[in-house]
Amino acid sequence: MKLSRYNILKKYDDATIFFNAATCALAVVDENFLRAVDAVKNNSFDEKNFDAQLIADMKSSGCLVDDDVDELERLEFYRNLAKYDMTNFGLTIAPTLDCNFRCKYCYETHPKGKMNSETQAALIKFVESRLERAKKFSVTWYGGEPLLAKEIVYSLSEKFLNLCEKFSVEYNAFIVTNASLFENSDVELFKKYKIRGAQITIDGPKEIHDSRRPSVSKESTFDKLIDSVNLLLNNDLAVVVRINIDKENIARVGELLDVLAKKINRCADLKIGFGQVTAYTDVCKSIESDCYNNAQFADIMLPLYEKVLAQGFTVNKMATYPEPRVNFCCADYANSFVLDNRGELYRCWNHVGNLKYSSGNVNDFGEEFGKNYLSWIQWNPIKHPKCRECNCLPICMGGCPDAMRTSNDKQPVCGRVKYNLEKVLEHYYEQLKGEIIE
Repeated sequence: MKLSRYNILKKYDDATIFFNAATCALAVVDENFLRAVDAVKNNSFDEKNFDAQLIADMKSSGCLVDDDVDELERLEFYRNLAKYDMTNFGLTIAPTLDCNFRCKYCYETHPKGKMNSETQAALIKFVESRLERAKKFSVTWYGGEPLLAKEIVYSLSEKFLNLCEKFSVEYNAFIVTNASLFENSDVELFKKYKIRGAQITIDGPKEIHDSRRPSVSKESTFDKLIDSVNLLLNNDLAVVVRINIDKENIARVGELLDVLAKKINRCADLKIGFGQVTAYTDVCKSIESDCYNNAQFADIMLPLYEKVLAQGFTVNKMATYPEPRVNFCCADYANSFVLDNRGELYRCWNHVGNLKYSSGNVNDFGEEFGKNYLSWIQWNPIKHPKCRECNCLPICMGGCPDAMRTSNDKQPVCGRVKYNLEKVLEHYYEQLKGEIIE
């Protein structure tokens, strides 16, 4: 028996907190637990000398592992299992890169044009070839502003549903939208085409939001977005309000939450998340000085989510408490693609519309596995010494792959969880009663 390389022990006041990053088990532990840990460290551990339930809990929590277990090898196995799983097929589709907003931090250039009929037909063939092996197919509608191409969204959705019925594949969809073009008629179409909900960005109270995310017409959109959120929630569709954070609007976030609490009809059903504004490309370099780095953003995240919960909203569990992950994002999965209106396939949302990052085109059916595709799929943080030795690896998985590629030293860029984990554990420890929480 040996100790996991992912154990973390911290003292807070008079309590000792145990956390394991491979299982994300968390507990306030007693002297018997610590005595067992010391015995393993000193090579004097004998299971018969300890309470059987204690040792069972230490094993199930991941604290103790068998001597012949290589945790890195096991982590890589499960990473590969997920990475090359062809039964889950994911597409992020931008039917247009045009947009009716001009957000100051946007990394896209918004060329005119929508997906033409030839590309739509090629996309259907591409999807059909994937569904022959899939069990689940998920679509995220993206842009630009996808609702500028509603007719394409709904037409393709109908064809996707027909294909999923043909191959007995489970289907679901979601949309990332600025919500300014929602109409009452869209509600029933969302339900018909299994678009289960929307992510809508609101960056602050009215004057802040309208200045950061101005419409092309220069008209205020804040009240329209609130109406759209209520329209969706009142019709039992999911909504995530994303608040993009930088140094410019951080002081007004609390005010926005107050406004939302007053104006949203079903606060308990509204999920709120925070985005870290980042200068991804040369297009948005002008806002770089206003951006928080990962360490700085980690410092402000927990207090922000405490405000969200205090107002009665919902948050993603992973936003406030880490969860095990085997891959960082969709860019890590072999059967996940980002598609623009020309049919170009990308690995990362940040690259949509940028041809130099294309991995192929659905119009050249079967040729998607180009150099860009393979270089992304072969990225593996477990091969990097910085990550191999890190006890946060199972909850970080090397951080954003795109951030690594654009970093000066081409080394993994630690995710936010690396910087605020201790604060998260401190936040939760008073809620624990000595039992393992899984």
